[in-house]
Amino acid sequence: MDSHARRGRSGARRVLPTAPVGPLAGRECLGGEAVTEHKIEFRFSENPWAPTAVIEEVNARTGSGLVLTGLADQDGGSSSAAFVAWADGRESAMTRTRTPLAVMRQTASVLNKVRGQGLPVPEHQLVMELSDGYVAVVQERLPGHHVNALDETTAASFVAMNNRFAGLLRHDPQVPRPRAFPDVDGVFENTIGRLGKRGRRLLARLLEVDGGRPFRMQGDDLVHTDYTPGNVLFDDTGNVTGVVDWNTGTARGDRHYALLGLHWGSIGRKTVGTEELKVVENELAHLTPATRRSYEAHWMVDQVHESVLKHFSPERIEADVARAEKFLG
Repeated sequence: MDSHARRGRSGARRVLPTAPVGPLAGRECLGGEAVTEHKIEFRFSENPWAPTAVIEEVNARTGSGLVLTGLADQDGGSSSAAFVAWADGRESAMTRTRTPLAVMRQTASVLNKVRGQGLPVPEHQLVMELSDGYVAVVQERLPGHHVNALDETTAASFVAMNNRFAGLLRHDPQVPRPRAFPDVDGVFENTIGRLGKRGRRLLARLLEVDGGRPFRMQGDDLVHTDYTPGNVLFDDTGNVTGVVDWNTGTARGDRHYALLGLHWGSIGRKTVGTEELKVVENELAHLTPATRRSYEAHWMVDQVHESVLKHFSPERIEADVARAEKFLG
């Protein structure tokens, strides 16, 4: 049986048995017609998918000649990556997202420009809408490895990297604000507002926190709305070598908002200790108490919005609503 390598958070390679990868992988005859079966991977994420099926479709439609070389470790979260190689030997990462094609094309344009300015973000090499409505993204595979938890050195590097995004989008007004700060009315009403009295009460409380009118985020920083250690690569000395997983799209605003995921995100809370969190708190001290309160309230409400938008389970929606209610009071 053939095998491919799965690269863990430590960067070490471990061999994982799998079915052969290629045109004949998993083929069987049903009613005389050959059908290809593709193994579903990343079952513990919110986005399980079959990399071989996506690669097959991308190759058929673009002639890219991509070959599966491995899978990224995926212990949860909303994204997952398969490693692929081009015919010329280049190594890339492939992801799949529900974010609209136009947004991902804009994201590719922004990141490719930022990369040209020396920032360690991946070049986006191919963005394509798939037959199932998802969008496939093939992007540069950056060096480095994940860490299971931030220490003093990596915490400082993590914050310093985020600060390098300051002002990068001053000439890109077309890049939207983070989803949690909609520029038009009715976005949250179309999801949270449909949850009945609790949903409407939650939105009313958010408006109170904002001072009676919707809070509009300011700033021209590049904002990664899922900025957690799971989406950052480090070298052996603790320096950042890459910021990955931009599958929700790039955003423009205040980079400090990105640091809140360490407090409230399910993955972020597991990867930073009390002492390391002080490094983040020192940076967040630049925010006024009122601004931080609005940022956190919008972060909470946006989690409910996402759960409804993505048709998560009633139990997941209930948990997100309860947490937002507890925070907003």
